[in-house]
Amino acid sequence: MKKNSILKTLILAAVVPLGLATSARAADTPVPVSGNMGLLGQTYASLTYSYLNLDRSPTHADSYGFDYNQSLNTGLDGILSYNITQAGLVAGARFNQQMIGGALRAFNTSHAWGKPYVEAGVGYAWTKFAGSKDNSVVWSVTAGAELQIAPAFTVTPFVSYVDAPDLTSSGTWNFGVKANYWVDLTPKL
Repeated sequence: MKKNSILKTLILAAVVPLGLATSARAADTPVPVSGNMGLLGQTYASLTYSYLNLDRSPTHADSYGFDYNQSLNTGLDGILSYNITQAGLVAGARFNQQMIGGALRAFNTSHAWGKPYVEAGVGYAWTKFAGSKDNSVVWSVTAGAELQIAPAFTVTPFVSYVDAPDLTSSGTWNFGVKANYWVDLTPKL
């Protein structure tokens, strides 16, 4: 119980300054209003929700995440992330997982049709199910492409492989499509 409380305190201590730094940086950075925008190559923080369809399971899982993306150089982003996943009841117990990680994402901006990218990451995961606890190093690889549909709208199809070698399950393939839309809230003078 005390270990869990210390972990939550450390994570909050790391997340709050990042959020404040992102807000301060966003206020100083003009938002482009036309042309090729997208999330690749931008500095931002995001909160996410994912519905996970668990293969061969009578239930699903909900995943909540916080990501901080820092543009490091042209064509290279650094990512810090924290995720919590909780499954529905199975045999009277819930599966819970917490994961913290970092990744590097390389992308190409020379194509008119979009920005293809590859990403490699590493992290650490803690799991709990029916009183049993386990943890592991986690590694992942992802490939996708950010496609500009309209000046303030992108879609990003992706496929990824995630593995935690010390946990009882084998690696997992994930795929999907992310959509992003920008609203300019700066006052017009």
